[in-house]
Amino acid sequence: MDVRTESKTGPHISSLPATLEAVAAQLQAQHPAWLQQLTTHPERFANLEIQIHQIFQHGADQVVAALLAQASQQSPTLDDAKKK
Repeated sequence: MDVRTESKTGPHISSLPATLEAVAAQLQAQHPAWLQQLTTHPERFANLEIQIHQIFQHGADQVVAALLAQASQQSPTLDDAKKK
């Protein structure tokens, strides 16, 4: 199965290990900015929480897509289901 992000012409999904590494790197890179925001503007905690949830949701979407791509390579049934 050909799994891509964003659209049918978007970039191909990376392997699951590469996707997990990329998600972890993104989270680690954001940590200092989140901490800075929270310490300087604690009144904006609700907005920060929403931002963090959105980043985790996007990461979860990437992991699910990578898992689907990997599983479809191992299971012809998944590929056949996509074609229907």
